[in-house]
Amino acid sequence: MMNTDEQKSPNYMLDSKWDDIIVGVGGGWTAVPNLLLKKQGVLKLSASELNVLLNLIRFWWEPTRAPFPSPEKMAAEMGVTARTVYRTLAALEEKGFIDRVSEDGQPTKYDLQGLLGKLKEVRIAT
Repeated sequence: MMNTDEQKSPNYMLDSKWDDIIVGVGGGWTAVPNLLLKKQGVLKLSASELNVLLNLIRFWWEPTRAPFPSPEKMAAEMGVTARTVYRTLAALEEKGFIDRVSEDGQPTKYDLQGLLGKLKEVRIAT
């Protein structure tokens, strides 16, 4: 029997809600602010743009380190072409949600500070 603290922990709640689906290969979970999902329309995000943002967030493990997932990997997992992901990344950059950061010999990183700024603006406006 688990004590009350274990039952209330976020990991316990996720584990019990999703059962063994989040354990092992392909498992885990991604924290996404509800504000992003609730205000997708206000932010003028297409379904494809939201999906790419969710995939970028999935690889954003530390606040000070921009994620650097492969667009080809994201495309394969999303069931779309790499060209679609590249176009979507360009649209997100144009709209100010992300900044692509390139360094010689390194994978492209995706700075999400623009997304944070836009979510703060939407939160204040509501």
